[in-house]
Amino acid sequence: MLDARLSLAASLCEPCEWGADIGTDHALLPARLLRDGTCRRMILSDVSEKALQHARHTVARFHLEDRVLIRCADGLDAVDRDCGCISVTGMGGHVISRILREGRGRLNSAVLVLSCHTDHDLVRRAVQDIGWHFTQEVLCRAGGYYYLLWRAEKGADTPWTEAELRRGRLLWQTENTPLREAYTRHWLQVAQRKQAGLHTALLSGTIRPGGERELREAEEDIAFYESLPGLEAER
Repeated sequence: MLDARLSLAASLCEPCEWGADIGTDHALLPARLLRDGTCRRMILSDVSEKALQHARHTVARFHLEDRVLIRCADGLDAVDRDCGCISVTGMGGHVISRILREGRGRLNSAVLVLSCHTDHDLVRRAVQDIGWHFTQEVLCRAGGYYYLLWRAEKGADTPWTEAELRRGRLLWQTENTPLREAYTRHWLQVAQRKQAGLHTALLSGTIRPGGERELREAEEDIAFYESLPGLEAER
C-alpha cells in the first residue's frame, strides 16, 4: 500500500520496457510499477547497501526477482541502458540537482519523475539547465507534510523566471483546491517569517550579504501568494 506521495509518483510514470528508480530504499514504488505493468523491467539503485537489503526483501515478497537489476551506485551511475522513465524522489534538492547534472548523459530521452524534500528551486533550475521541461507540477500531502512532484520530458521550454524557479509555474495554472489553498497559506507564512527576520536585520545593520535581495524576494512572494484565490479577500 503506497502513501499519497508514492501513489502520485506512480501515476506520473511513463509506461516503458525499462525503468529506473534512483534512491529506491524499500523499493515500494518500483514494486507497484512492475506489478501493474507500467514498467516491464526496472533498475533499482541506492548508495546504501542497507537500503538495498530492504529493496531485495520487497522484490522477493512480490516475486519480482527476474524483472529487476539491483545496484549499489551513486545517482544515475546505475543506469546502463535506455530507460523510458526514471524516478528520483525522497531526497533533498541539492542531491537531486547534482544527480541530474552529473548523470545527464545517461538520461537519453527518459521521462523524469522527481520529488524533493527541500530546495525545490535547485531541482527546477537543474531540469531546465539539462534540457528537459516540466509537463506536470502536482501537489499532495502525506504524513503531515506537503510534497511537490514533477513530470519532466526532454526538450526545451520557455525559460522560467527567477520567481517561477522559486515558487513554481504549472501548479498555479491549475484550478484552486483546498489542498493548494492550504499549501499557499503555508508558504505565505514562511515568506512572512522570512520577511520579518530580514527586515529586523536590515534595521539593525546586521543583515547578511545578499539579505536585501532575499528581503525583496520575500516581499514579492508575499504579494504573489496573497493574490491567489482564497487569500486575496483576506488582504
